[in-house]
Amino acid sequence: MKPFDFKFSTGSLFICSKCGKSFDDPDRAEKLKSDLRGELGKIEATKKIRVMVGSCLGICEDGSQTFAYYPNQGKAEVFTTESDYERSKSDIFNFIKSKLS
Repeated sequence: MKPFDFKFSTGSLFICSKCGKSFDDPDRAEKLKSDLRGELGKIEATKKIRVMVGSCLGICEDGSQTFAYYPNQGKAEVFTTESDYERSKSDIFNFIKSKLS
């Protein structure tokens, strides 16, 4: 086994890919990922938190988007956001920014 340091200094964020099906938007998670990465680039934080799409995170609720944050140190956190895409993106981005302070 060969150990490695984390490439992203703060943690990783996973966006559920299955939640988009409840919105009739199967590409919703990929769109969120791209938009969030773009927002991270604007604040020069692309190397701090990795944003990626994952499969079901285990708390699917109709009409909500699920995401999970795995810090490099500490406990994982799992949340859901509202169905509105822009509100969801804003909620997740504000969460990410809170982890950067």
